Amino acid sequence: MKLTITDKAAEKLRSYDQPEDAAFKLTSVFSGGCSYTYNYDLAIDHKKEEDTKFEDNGIVLYLDKMTISHINEDLKLDYNEGQGFRLVGASQIYTFRLDVKNKVKA
Repeated sequence: MKLTITDKAAEKLRSYDQPEDAAFKLTSVFSGGCSYTYNYDLAIDHKKEEDTKFEDNGIVLYLDKMTISHINEDLKLDYNEGQGFRLVGASQIYTFRLDVKNKVKA
């Protein structure tokens, strides 16, 4: 699996204040009801030992195990002003309108 971070996405990610002990992290949230779906969360968070590190365009991004096992294809993280981040694979757009959340307490 490969993760590409576009120039626009990298530029936007660099604009966030990131504590030294934190990293950008993409996680899957499995939710269900009448049907099952995955939602995605892009955050400044503490990485876990089992997270996988990806680096592109000068940005380090960690993905959790569930995200990798669910997607399992090359991905591109892109950014459009007014629309937020979107995660795209060869087979589908996984999510769009992602905002970066800060999960690290100061």
